[in-house]
Amino acid sequence: MAVAVAKTFRINAIAARLPIVVKKEKSKQKRLLRFLETPLPLDALMEAWCLFVCRWVWTRTQHYFYVLIDETDLPNGWKALVASIPFRNRAIPIFWLVYEDQEIRNMTYKSHNTLIQDFCLKVNDLTLSVLGTQKQKPLFVFDRGFARAQYVIGFLRSKHIAFVMRICRNVGITHQGNTKKLDDTDTGGYSNVLYHQKHQIPLNLYVYRDPTFKEPMYLISNVYQDAEILHCYKRRMQIEHGFRDIKTRFGFRHIVLKKTEKARIALLWFIACLTYGLTFLCYEKAIQPVAAHRNTKRKLHAVITLIKDVLTQTWTSQALLTSLEDCRCRGDTCLATY
Repeated sequence: MAVAVAKTFRINAIAARLPIVVKKEKSKQKRLLRFLETPLPLDALMEAWCLFVCRWVWTRTQHYFYVLIDETDLPNGWKALVASIPFRNRAIPIFWLVYEDQEIRNMTYKSHNTLIQDFCLKVNDLTLSVLGTQKQKPLFVFDRGFARAQYVIGFLRSKHIAFVMRICRNVGITHQGNTKKLDDTDTGGYSNVLYHQKHQIPLNLYVYRDPTFKEPMYLISNVYQDAEILHCYKRRMQIEHGFRDIKTRFGFRHIVLKKTEKARIALLWFIACLTYGLTFLCYEKAIQPVAAHRNTKRKLHAVITLIKDVLTQTWTSQALLTSLEDCRCRGDTCLATY
């Protein structure tokens, strides 16, 4: 809650809103720093969080269970490979891997391709453990930055992982025995296309052209062969909105690190994603009356923005942010209530 109502994702801003009776702000900061130094089983916690969100969303979905995969830059040169679940025009991060390019050069990971392969296998196993024997199965949605024929596309198909992916326009395909460029294909769906002139991977292709787009959109899938591919891919932008919310609305973009090791950035990213997801799941229904009041034809507020604004206003009006003397007058039971 302290992270959700803090203006920035900095130690002093978060510590100032911790619900503890401490006279000096420095003492609050020291307590928070001691917590950050405590070793935590992040891998186990992240798996538990992934299963929790998947179960929560699975009860409200039908047919395919969308999993959005993308990468985002973190402070000090770190990166995160993130899997998210679409939710309320945003996406809740459920599983991620923090890394840096130097780890690949040092052979901590064999290559970026194997890192993506192992990550997709792990996410697929976790989501399947939730879906079980149900008809639903996870459908992975990728941007064209992942369109690597042999190492990603061929791997996903060989592991029977359902996916939809945008591909680059400079790739050749073979359809009904004819080899052509993507730019030479008409708008519409094509089944049993051999993707890539060298690797010849059987897939379904959908070509979409819109005058408002700078270039046509080429989508491939091992599941769909019609306009349903486009419907699935449009959800991908929700993960970009989620990244923007965490970095801007929750202040992670302006984080300042004295310790730049992987464990610290991984913990802070975990806290940011957990806060983002929990505030969404806990308050998305409670915020509906506020949304109905504030939203107009001219301005439509994002759900997570309204939640954070209302939480901040409510939090600052409570005894938690009053002076230490006022808190003591109300007694410890008051603090426990909040």
